[in-house]
Parts: sequence; structure tokens; C-alpha cells
Amino acid sequence: MTEDNKNLEDDLNNPLEHTEDTVNESKDAIADKATTLKENATEAFDSAKEKASELANDAKEVLGNVKDKATEFINEDAKEILGSAKEKASEFADEASEKLSEFSDSAKEKASHLAEDAKETFTEAKAKAKEFAGEASEKLSEFSDDAKEKAAEFADAAEDKFEDLAEDAKETYTEAKQKTKGFFQKLFGKK
Repeated sequence: MTEDNKNLEDDLNNPLEHTEDTVNESKDAIADKATTLKENATEAFDSAKEKASELANDAKEVLGNVKDKATEFINEDAKEILGSAKEKASEFADEASEKLSEFSDSAKEKASHLAEDAKETFTEAKAKAKEFAGEASEKLSEFSDDAKEKAAEFADAAEDKFEDLAEDAKETYTEAKQKTKGFFQKLFGKK
């Protein structure tokens, strides 16, 4: 008997050994595929979580910027307008006191107009500050809605990836199971 024939005869005599090897190889392949799928799912989830975190941080930064701008406006521009109104009132008071004896009726009229102007200027500054704060609030709300929408999109995409990965794992398992079953049926002649 030649060496090849002896090896062939040994192979035929040891079907259990070959079957165990095939089963072990199939189990290893399935385990490797499942591990790869798990790693891919973990990476997709981590990526989605990171994107959501970045969006939240961006929203916080925008809110901080809006708050700083509003505070800056109130602290600088509103004070400047009020200071200007005070300065004009002071100038008028000095003029009025010099000409009071000669132009008392005229001085009263000018003081009334100047007070109205100062009041209007202050009212306008107050309205502008409210308008700016309202616009800032609207922009922040829009950005917040966008951030929520993007986070939901990322979560949906991650969920879809997980579903696809689970379906792939199920198909791989079913395919390996069918191949192993077919192999055993061919090996033992059963259907």
C-alpha cells in the first residue's frame, strides 16, 4: 500500500476526528464573525455618542456667547445711552439756570422736550435690549432644536447599524449551521 492510500484509509477510518475538526473550524469562524460584528457595533455606538457630545458642547458654547453678547450690550451701549441722556440733561440745567430770569417760559418748554427725548432714548435703548435678548433666545432655541434633531438622527443611524449587524450575524450563523448540517448529512449519509 502506498503512503497516500494509507493516509486516505486513515482519513476514512477517522471521520469523527474530521467532523470535530470541521465543527471546531466552523465554531471559530462564527466566533470571529460575531466578535467583528460586536466591535463594529461598539465603534458605531461610540461614534454616535461622540457626535452627540460634540453637539451638546457646541450648544453650550453658543449659549455662553449669546449671554456674553447680551451682557456686553447692556453694560456698554445701554450705559452709554443713559450717560448721554444724563449729559444732555445736565447741559440743559446749566443753560436754564443762566437764562431763567429772562426766558423762564422758554426754559420750561426746553426742559420738557429734553426730558421727553431722554425718556424716549432710554425707552428705545430698553426696547433694543429686549429685542436683542428675544432674538438671541430664538436663535438659541433654533440651535437647540437642530442639536436635538441631529442627536436623534445619529441615534437612529446607530440603531439601524445595530439592526444590520444583528441581521448579518444571524445570517452568518444560519449559513454556518446549514453548511455544518449539510456536511454531517453528506458525511453520514442522512437527510
